[in-house]
Amino acid sequence: MSLSLADVLAHPSLAAGRPVVRVGAQLLTQPVRWVHSSEVIDIAHLLRGGELLLTAGFALASADPDRLRRYVRELSARRVAGVAIETGTQLPRIPAELIEEASAAGLPVVELRGVVPFVEVAEAINGLLVNESVQRLRRGDAVAHALSEELARGGGPDELLAVLARLLPGDVTLLDAAGDVIAALGNGIAAPAADSGLFSVPVAVQGVGVATLVVSPDDPADHVTAEAIVERAPAALAISLLRSFPPSAAVRAAQALLRIAGQPNPAPERLVAAARAAGLADGVSYVGVVGRSVDGPVALAAVDATLHRYSAGTVSSVAGDELHAIVVVRADDRSGSCAALVASLRTTSRAEQARVAVGPVVTGLTGLPGTLAEARFVLDLAGDLGIADTAVVAADLVLERLVRRIDDPALLAAFVREVLGPLLAVGVERGRRLIDTLDVYLQCGCNKTEAAARLHVQRQTLYQRLEQIFALLGEDPTGSPRLAALHLATRLYLGGVVDSN
Repeated sequence: MSLSLADVLAHPSLAAGRPVVRVGAQLLTQPVRWVHSSEVIDIAHLLRGGELLLTAGFALASADPDRLRRYVRELSARRVAGVAIETGTQLPRIPAELIEEASAAGLPVVELRGVVPFVEVAEAINGLLVNESVQRLRRGDAVAHALSEELARGGGPDELLAVLARLLPGDVTLLDAAGDVIAALGNGIAAPAADSGLFSVPVAVQGVGVATLVVSPDDPADHVTAEAIVERAPAALAISLLRSFPPSAAVRAAQALLRIAGQPNPAPERLVAAARAAGLADGVSYVGVVGRSVDGPVALAAVDATLHRYSAGTVSSVAGDELHAIVVVRADDRSGSCAALVASLRTTSRAEQARVAVGPVVTGLTGLPGTLAEARFVLDLAGDLGIADTAVVAADLVLERLVRRIDDPALLAAFVREVLGPLLAVGVERGRRLIDTLDVYLQCGCNKTEAAARLHVQRQTLYQRLEQIFALLGEDPTGSPRLAALHLATRLYLGGVVDSN
């Protein structure tokens, strides 16, 4: 866990800036992973998420309203913790367009009303974050050593939980895959709610999640020890569970299926036999899901639980910082996008600490390797394209997936220039604004009212931009054969797949 945004704003290094939260006062509890300063307006693609961005506003002062809105949208898409903007001679006030867009996007905006040395702020805050990381490593080593000693003495799950309780006073519970208690110490001898905010982590035996460790410290401030436990304890608990409770036939079947489905071109008869042994039926719709932790393994337990709540027929495996699952698509969610599943993943507890990809819907057992492989491909592709959404869907990236497999960047660049040439010719900034508008218009199915709402502009403003776009293109492409090519070209340009400058 990092310092919260409120912790950073209260730090003495920022006192001279007299910070005032202009947007997102309700979001000050979210963690800050790093502090970064930049006067580059196209900074978002260089960020990883979780940063507090400091800027003196030089680039913002000269940016037009549309560029300011896009600046906010780009930072929000990267899941930046917030942006702190210094006001003064260069930028007397934070532009209203930026404030309005930040409110809509849920991006905290802080005004710094005094001058502060950004280098000193970054050194002070980042130093605290680094020191915390060192403490976590040391505490993790202590946890691992204590558990190893108990394992050497033949300790089982109860004895290992007793070790954890000595290291971190509080409630410690080990639940099986059904949510029943295997062992527990403290007052919380019951399965906690999934969204209770406790520290939890999956325990995998031979690659299959069979249990969940839940830690509720008496002192919530001691998050370093709690995180050290959820990072180091699963391996020891897995060994103990393997001794005390050998994997059941169902667990072994699930493990075998995911191993076979993860192989390239498995033998169909072997795949079908493994799927049936794991309880899956032919003629049913499935999606592959691949999850990856971005801040320790804690979030994967919540993702795994979400998948099993969505569909009882889910087969899943957690190994290290990755989760693989085959999910039965519910009858009420059998659209190409699996909207209900994706919505559940995006609202999962600790969702921001993991990235999850949902593969294409397949019907039948022989399609399982394909949807799993495509989910992994989509997860990697989203990272390359800078898509910071917690859950990405193969159906939403059809064009990007196709283009990534076309191994001819020069051909793609030529295609973009041919289709969007008139828009690119008006200059980088104006051309980008027009292409961004065209892309949203096309994504909304050429619905002008919906496009104006998504762009946060008046409909008249959208009409004017579309008139400019259509005039440059030579015609209104709506309903014409050019429409598909335009949509592909805008996705290529805005996704950064090709260099179209």
